[in-house]
Amino acid sequence: MKQRIIFTAFLLAIAINLVKAQTVSELFVKSPELEFLILTASDRLDLIDMYKASQKAVVKNLLDDTCSLISLRDDYMQLVMGKNTTEMFLLPMINDSKIIGLIQTVCAPVCDSRLEFFTTTWKKIETSAFITLAGKNDFIKKGINQEDENIKNALIPLDISLMKLRYEPDKQELHQFYTTPEYLSETDMAKLMPYLTGTPKLFKWNQIRFE
Repeated sequence: MKQRIIFTAFLLAIAINLVKAQTVSELFVKSPELEFLILTASDRLDLIDMYKASQKAVVKNLLDDTCSLISLRDDYMQLVMGKNTTEMFLLPMINDSKIIGLIQTVCAPVCDSRLEFFTTTWKKIETSAFITLAGKNDFIKKGINQEDENIKNALIPLDISLMKLRYEPDKQELHQFYTTPEYLSETDMAKLMPYLTGTPKLFKWNQIRFE
């Protein structure tokens, strides 16, 4: 199964058009409407121009919400609107092409992220071809007997699965945080914490997929 996914990812990468000197900011301006940002192309250009001029890069979107560009480099950008965050990044493939990674994180109030991948012409690519995210069981300590009745009862609140993702452009790493415990009452959290690792999962980009 793993070999099939890697092979699929490789074929998809070959199908992506090579584009010279494309940067995140150029792709951002050409992007379709991103969910919960709702910025016009003119707004996007204004954000980039203000940031590059060392000004406070802030605009109002079509819903009159404030959107701020807080980080920008050739291969990465981060935008914030209220408590919600969008990260957009370029990932190099083994055949010298690139794909776009997009993380949209909504905090209401507990944060939950959605990860998507696109070609540089904004055609969506199946996420599973490039990463297999951790599930709730991956954040439970090893050796925990989940068949024990007391432990099973304590783990019931974990049926709600909330995850926060964050990309580290310098290391080309993706960090996955399990945020479900933050959604629970203090009593439930106290029961759960002895069974959880409390550490994020780390995925490293290898020019084919995150492993």
